[in-house]
Amino acid sequence: MINVNILPVALDQVKTDEWLAGKHPYHYQWNAYKLISEAFKSNQTLCLFLITPTGSGKTLTSYAYSMNTGKPMFGVYPTNELLADQERTLIEEYEKFGSNRVIRVDSKALDQWQIDLELKRHSQTLETLLNYKPVLLTNPDILFYVVFGLYPKIHSLRQRLWELVGSYRLFAFDEFHLYNVKQQADTAYFVGASNAINSNVGRVFIFASATPNLEMVNLLRDKLGLWVEVVESHPSDSSNARIIAHPVNLKLVPAELSRWQGLQALDESFDQIESFHKQYSDARYVAIFDSVAAAIGAAKRFRNAFDFDLVGEVHGLSSTTMRQEALVKKVTVGTSTIEVGVDFKNKFEKDFLTLEARTSSQFIQRFGRIARHHKSLSIPNEVLALVPRYVYSFLAEKTQSKTTLTRDKLRKIIEEAYHQPQDFKGYLAKHACVEMIEATNLVLGMFQPDTQPRIKEEITKVIENLTGKNYSEAQTERSKYEDELILKPLLTFRGNGFEAAIIDNRHEDIGFPVKRYNLIFLLRRGIFQELDEETFMATLDNIETEKLEWFYDVEREKQFAKLIKSSPQELLGVYSFLKLTELIDDSEKTRQVWFEIPEENITGKVVKVTTFKDLEIKTNPRIPTRLLQRTINRKNFVAWIIDSHPQAIKLGRALPPLFEIYELKIIQPGGRPRSQSWSIAFNQDAFFLDSLYWNLKK
Repeated sequence: MINVNILPVALDQVKTDEWLAGKHPYHYQWNAYKLISEAFKSNQTLCLFLITPTGSGKTLTSYAYSMNTGKPMFGVYPTNELLADQERTLIEEYEKFGSNRVIRVDSKALDQWQIDLELKRHSQTLETLLNYKPVLLTNPDILFYVVFGLYPKIHSLRQRLWELVGSYRLFAFDEFHLYNVKQQADTAYFVGASNAINSNVGRVFIFASATPNLEMVNLLRDKLGLWVEVVESHPSDSSNARIIAHPVNLKLVPAELSRWQGLQALDESFDQIESFHKQYSDARYVAIFDSVAAAIGAAKRFRNAFDFDLVGEVHGLSSTTMRQEALVKKVTVGTSTIEVGVDFKNKFEKDFLTLEARTSSQFIQRFGRIARHHKSLSIPNEVLALVPRYVYSFLAEKTQSKTTLTRDKLRKIIEEAYHQPQDFKGYLAKHACVEMIEATNLVLGMFQPDTQPRIKEEITKVIENLTGKNYSEAQTERSKYEDELILKPLLTFRGNGFEAAIIDNRHEDIGFPVKRYNLIFLLRRGIFQELDEETFMATLDNIETEKLEWFYDVEREKQFAKLIKSSPQELLGVYSFLKLTELIDDSEKTRQVWFEIPEENITGKVVKVTTFKDLEIKTNPRIPTRLLQRTINRKNFVAWIIDSHPQAIKLGRALPPLFEIYELKIIQPGGRPRSQSWSIAFNQDAFFLDSLYWNLKK
């Protein structure tokens, strides 16, 4: 075990009355504020990157200008948990200034607004809210559903939504390091297209993160020629500086994370937690794992050491009620749900953090979850980090003569230690032009015939500079994708995975028992009974009758928990309805899951994004899934296949840890599978893999 003391971080403040009333900004905050003010005074487009540690005030930095001026603003957050957390913070701040109203808009909030406003569609509801010109907090899905014209039904409404979003002049993209290459490309197009439509108004796009994204800087500054500024915070040794990150005792433990053995590493090092508890009996704990299975297993391990009621769980199978209760318990165990979504202060305070870190960005982000604030109890901050063995070996060598490190030095060593996962940069040149031309066709319809040629010319430059494809080439590609029925999965953020609608009958959660969750996980670990759609909907009706407080939840599931349709263009819906009674604890007893396809259905379809039908999904040991098989078999999928095992692809191409690629068995005439396993990826993941170079086997 490596033990290193991480020093505190403090920042100097600026004495000025021109920032937020009653507050003195840090130097980087004041520099950012002046740049934003300059952009609006000079009517320019500014792309502002805030690179500063977690807990250093990025939120206030991003919204200070809006608070002072009342200017409406778009805040874009990668997770709904972070969205809800920021809503709580910003409502309180904006109320002090009375400058604007803060509205949170995720899918669940839109459901409630839609019912309250007695409207028929999310798109109409969003238009109504945007007309208020609020400070609107949302997620990338909703913003880019507007930008790329993905809301269905009414074409003129799509254009009105684009105009309303385009009328905003101030945007903040928080935790931007979590965006994949598609989301980065979409964001760059939106910024470039907004500037192309009218470059003579002030606009500011803020990108905030604890870890820099130099590729995005390259897209905006070098390819689009926009004004880009990178503002970083710089620690101070001054006695007057304000502490933003308190000292931490960091303990590093090697773990076989590539084999999903983080839970085993936790068991082997749990004596560190027990020792801390003996010394500080009032200490509070948080643990972050990548998988729901590991989080549930870790929660059970903590319950063996603490009272059962002192441990709470926050993950994809937790209801909203369970999550809220879990966050204030002595021990909170969760997944990436809480990685960027919770500020552990006040009633949520924690002292001891356990984390898994498969990538450097995970390590940096999760490490920053604690020691951000002065705490009510005088208990030191401690972090137990489970890292891959190769990372541990590198860190052991780098830190062998060091007992203390600054946070900046730790960040640099961590970034150097980890192998960087595949970033799919080739997506930009191979596929991004198609979704950009789709958005351009929508935008051009907003303008009169006499102004369309100029707008088309300017936006075409944006597409060509970002992707290397001109307007005609992009249109040709779009038509080809549409003819091949693979366009829709490229355009949407959704529909990437397999979902099942479940009635959670494990009796471990007092909250709303109906959820939609990952089908593959349930096939591997779930003990369940298949239901037909009619029985599932009848259960929803019974729940609504018995629990009126779950009215919104029931209505939402009635809308979204519908059986997916067979067309490859249909991406929303569930593949199965299940009553879940138990989860398999023992990882050695989990089921193997794979897909099968007839050999004749893959001819001419290897290593390309195309459509596949007659798939089946299998498990070992076998379980009764007759209804699921019928749904899978009739579904026409957009997918990508190759004649290599998923593990070989994951390792050989350094795929991100949670990338979804599945085993595929090719069934020969006569019913016997080929001896070699293949790989299959669906929808957006198919496009990502297709963006890599593949040397086909003869």
